Amino acid sequence: MKKILQSTLAAVAGLSLLTACAGGGGASESPSAAPSFDAETQALITEAKSAGAVTFYSMIDEASLRVISEDFTARYGVQVEPVRLVTGDLIQRYSAEAASGKAAADVVLMTDSPFFDDALANGWIAPVKDAGVPGASGFPEKLYTHDGATPIVSLIPSEVVLNSDAITAVPADWKIYADPAYKGKIMLAEPDSSPANIAFWSLMKEKYGDGFLREIAANEPKWMGGAVPLTQGIAAGEADLGFPGVAAIVNNLQKSGAPVQLVGLAPTTGPEAAVALSKSSANPAGAKLLASYLMSEDGNKLLNDDTAAISPLDAAASERFTRVSDVQLADVAEIRSLLGLN
Repeated sequence: MKKILQSTLAAVAGLSLLTACAGGGGASESPSAAPSFDAETQALITEAKSAGAVTFYSMIDEASLRVISEDFTARYGVQVEPVRLVTGDLIQRYSAEAASGKAAADVVLMTDSPFFDDALANGWIAPVKDAGVPGASGFPEKLYTHDGATPIVSLIPSEVVLNSDAITAVPADWKIYADPAYKGKIMLAEPDSSPANIAFWSLMKEKYGDGFLREIAANEPKWMGGAVPLTQGIAAGEADLGFPGVAAIVNNLQKSGAPVQLVGLAPTTGPEAAVALSKSSANPAGAKLLASYLMSEDGNKLLNDDTAAISPLDAAASERFTRVSDVQLADVAEIRSLLGLN
């Protein structure tokens, strides 16, 4: 079951976790001042500048992608050409370009998935750990996947979404879904509508037991096909409480004045985003610099602050996030049955 989850992790795009992707696009008011560099990094900067812009493919929100790219350029003086694509389109486009013998992207940032295994087998990407990326050797070993090829740089948590007109007190834990006061006032995405949901409900079963899921079923939640219609329903007052809450969707509705709020609780889980380097990069020096930046404390913080995600380098923040590889996945049919769907 874990393998099935990992092999379809890109499908989280269907929840808009990745299609809209978390993002505020405004965590950085102005680019950081360019620091001084060691000789190795300075040599890469010189080489990267002569090779032109670094092409950066990612599934994150376009505004956030621009903020990160501009901050990188301010630091290193190397231009970035950001290309934002939803995960499925990103995989399709990158695969077609790489199969032709030349990948257009120098760096890819997307949901960790077996796509990276295929890319490695086809010789499309180079392992970051062995590519001469500044700081790569000091990056936590546990955050490398695919035998050191791709470092995890972002943890995307599943959250609560609520109607802030109906619920003014911030819930303390996930047990709010089992509170009889919310009977008929809850919207939930189908538990098997995404791999992230399967992992979440498995975690809830492990944490609170089967009885907790049965209590949620007794509250007669309305089951939805995904996070977008669910959040829109809560914003319209059709329900008070929902899951999953997705930062990009909630943020966009808040900007239009909708009474929706995202609440982060513990424990939680969700997708993980990783960085990959193209073997046929037109600007390998620039690609290494950008990967190094995304793995650095400052660059990683900006990435996760601006996309409303969790930095895996932030021990305190990531404490509430259980990685998918650490979740004991339950049988899908059992989860559906406990939640009253079978």
